[in-house]
Amino acid sequence: MTSPNPSRRLKVRLAVVLTLAIVAAVVAWRSAPVRGPVCTAGRHEERDASGKVVRITHTECVR
Repeated sequence: MTSPNPSRRLKVRLAVVLTLAIVAAVVAWRSAPVRGPVCTAGRHEERDASGKVVRITHTECVR
């Protein structure tokens, strides 16, 4: 019995390695860390139970 053609075995091995690399790249891309909440610039008023403004904060977003 003779073994299969070495070039065919090499092509199959390369195809398997390439497929695994593509699958790993897609999984890494899809499981990328989620960014934090989007910053909304502006003014925020905090009120107490009676409705009186207690604190005013201004938010600026840095890109």
